[in-house]
Amino acid sequence: MKRIPNRATNGRFKGYTLLELLISLAILATVTGAVFEHIDAMQKKANSAATKLDMNQQAREFLDQTVRDLHMAGYPGASMYSNPSLHPSQVAAGLVRVSPTEILLEGDVNNDGNVYSVDITYVANDPNDPKCPCIRRSAQAKVDADSFSQPSNPNYTETPRVFPPGTGAGQSGEYLFAYYDQNGNAIDVGTGVDLRSAPATIASIKTVKINLSLLTNQRDPASGGFISTSMSATSRLNQ
Repeated sequence: MKRIPNRATNGRFKGYTLLELLISLAILATVTGAVFEHIDAMQKKANSAATKLDMNQQAREFLDQTVRDLHMAGYPGASMYSNPSLHPSQVAAGLVRVSPTEILLEGDVNNDGNVYSVDITYVANDPNDPKCPCIRRSAQAKVDADSFSQPSNPNYTETPRVFPPGTGAGQSGEYLFAYYDQNGNAIDVGTGVDLRSAPATIASIKTVKINLSLLTNQRDPASGGFISTSMSATSRLNQ
């Protein structure tokens, strides 16, 4: 009978050594780590893109709403009534109070035949609202009283995480609202004017520019800076 050689004893059959296994594990760990690092980077970029898209939508919604409000400021005006003093709540005064960070106006902003008192204001801090600095817009149907005695609406829409407007350190570089006359000349409203203190200044305002900058505490993986967006729009007044 022919004898079958023992491969285990003659050295023809061998397994992996411990060193080979360790090298293989090291290579596998390196490749796996690189793959997961790439996946993590892609996920961060996707989250960053989603955050930017959300911020752009918020900014665009605020600008569009503000432009619509300003277009309707002053409508319907006193000239549309034979005796406007009989029903003050049906007469829109237009711009009532303006400042670099606030606009109070009256107009048929909902196109429903009613005049509303609309307040758009920047809120620097609210201990009960972690999303501030923010901008709040409230609208309340006008009552038969002067423009400075209108009720305030506790309900409002809010644009969160606003980069503080202004030209000082730590600010966006532009004011939230800028005002211009019919020739495009800038109108200095100081810290604010209204129909009682400066009616001529209010009447001279024909265009309003809105400058909005939003800033989050989330960093952009590409640039390393905080994610931000800036938009602006202009509105020509019809009053």
